[in-house]
This record gives sequence, C-alpha cells and structure tokens, in this order.
Amino acid sequence: MGKVKFIILSILIISSILTRSAERELYFTDFEDAPVGDNELVGYDSWNGTSNNSGSHGIEGAAVEGLGKSAFIGYNSPGRSTDTVYVLRSINHNATTTGEPFVRLEAVVGINDSENPSSNPNRDSFFFTFFNASGSALASLTYNNTENSFGLWREDGRDTYDTGEEFIRNEVQILVIEIDLINNTWSVDLDGFQIFRDERFTVRNISRDLGGVAIQWQRTSGSNWGTNWLLFDDLAVYASTTKLVIPENPFRIKSITRNTSGSRVLSWKVQPGFSYQIQYSNDLRQWLSDLPGSQVSENEEKMITFTDNTSPPNSKRYYRVIRTQ
Repeated sequence: MGKVKFIILSILIISSILTRSAERELYFTDFEDAPVGDNELVGYDSWNGTSNNSGSHGIEGAAVEGLGKSAFIGYNSPGRSTDTVYVLRSINHNATTTGEPFVRLEAVVGINDSENPSSNPNRDSFFFTFFNASGSALASLTYNNTENSFGLWREDGRDTYDTGEEFIRNEVQILVIEIDLINNTWSVDLDGFQIFRDERFTVRNISRDLGGVAIQWQRTSGSNWGTNWLLFDDLAVYASTTKLVIPENPFRIKSITRNTSGSRVLSWKVQPGFSYQIQYSNDLRQWLSDLPGSQVSENEEKMITFTDNTSPPNSKRYYRVIRTQ
C-alpha cells in the first residue's frame, strides 16, 4: 500500500498506565493470526464492514516496529459514492443481568496523516462508536483530523462536543474508554491523560447494553477522501464490577508563551530519573530535536522552562516533549 510507517512514542508506556480492577475479558485481538493485506480485516474473527473490496480497511504487517500486525481503516478511497466506511465487531454485554456495570475498551490507536503533497491535503474523521444489542448507536469518540476542527470530540447520540484535547498525528497512543452502563456516564484517557471524565454517555432513549464496537472513516463534506488512515491494535474489551483507576500522568507541557524578545518559552514539571527531549515541527509532519540545550534532566522534581531562540518572529511552530526513563 505504500503507507508511511508510524513513529513509536507511546507504545512503550502501555504497561504502566493502567491500575487494574476486577475485570472479565469480553474480547481481545492482536491480529497476529490474521492474513496481511487490503480487505483482509472483514471476515477475520467475525469482523464485518462496508466497502469490502475497495482496500479501505485491512491488516498491516509492520506499521509500527515491534507491534506486529495491526488493523487499519482509511488511506484507499472507496469512491465518491459513499461518505462513510466502517468495520465492526459484535461484543455483547448486559450490565443488568451480569452485575458488571462497567465496560472498558483499551487499544493502541494512531492516526497517520494524509500524504497529499499540496499545502492543504484532504483530511477526514475517524470514530469509535458503541452500539447496543439492537444495533443502534449509543455514543462515539471522534478523532477529527481536519484542520478546522482538529482534535478529540465526543458525541452522545444527538450532540457533539469538543473535548478541547488533541491526539498526535503519526504516532501511536494508548486509548482507554470506560463506560458505566448503569449510570450512563463515560470517561476517556489517552496515554494516561484525562480527555474527559464522567460525562453523559448517551441521550438516546434506547436499551443501554453493549452490542459491539464500530470503527468508522468519514469523508469531510465537500472534499475528496484523504489518504489519512487509522491504525488500531491490541484491542481489548472488558466488563468489570468496579471502576478503573487511571492515575493522571503528571508530565505535560503546562504552557507555551513568548518572552519580551519574542522567543517562545515552554514550561513543564520534570521529575528525577527521566530525560526530556524538546522537539519542534513547522508543519506537524517532520519533528526535529536539534534545538540547543533541548535534552533536559534534573535531580529533583520542579517546574522548568526552555526557551527557543531559533524561531523566526511571527512564524508558526509546534512543540512536544518526549519523556524517557
């Protein structure tokens, strides 16, 4: 398919994010015994979907080094006659009859950006949608990859809300979604960072049980399909009697400001035992680590700042900080 491979960043911390509670596995797949290729996901392990002969979903052999096989949706256009492509897996759970009110989805997820060489490539949206045993949609988490609405959005079956949080293009991250089917709330964390907590799950007056999960690719209205695509792997769904505790990761860029000279100043909290690498990008595609003094470590926990004196005035520049141990 010629897709660009993902950068590994967050996959290294998957084992440290979750504090387990009593749980029962409803479904798990790492796709390792699936055949590799376009159109190979539907029909594997009871996965279903649409646009099944267009190459719009399938199995990748080595999109992320060390991850093995993974599933994808996107990249290859299904044609202008359709606006949405989906793959889905039926996973049944009734919280009332089992006494397990919590359902949790965990997965490695990444959005690879469109390859269009123009300055304004076509970009789309991707959804994780939960539906009930009757096949009716309950709620969705949206990875909106468009420039105008970029970020993570939630939808409760009627209204759509901007969470104010973003994902990182071209990198895999650990997604955790927990749903309280009895109290009709849900929470989402990405790489241990809280995206939202205990928001209303669905407004629809329909049965609140689990029938399965759909992953959708939706074309932006009025545009051609982008060559962006969503990777997902190590997908697990659990039922639980108790709420999962996800400790809030204390590492995050706190602010990016300008000093009196016009240079950008980043601030965040460092902890002993970790090394921090400041990276920057002018286009959200190529990330560089060549800023002077951009490798940081300290012997005590404290707030620090880093000043980028190389950025031209009035230019657009993006930053991230990579923490390693």
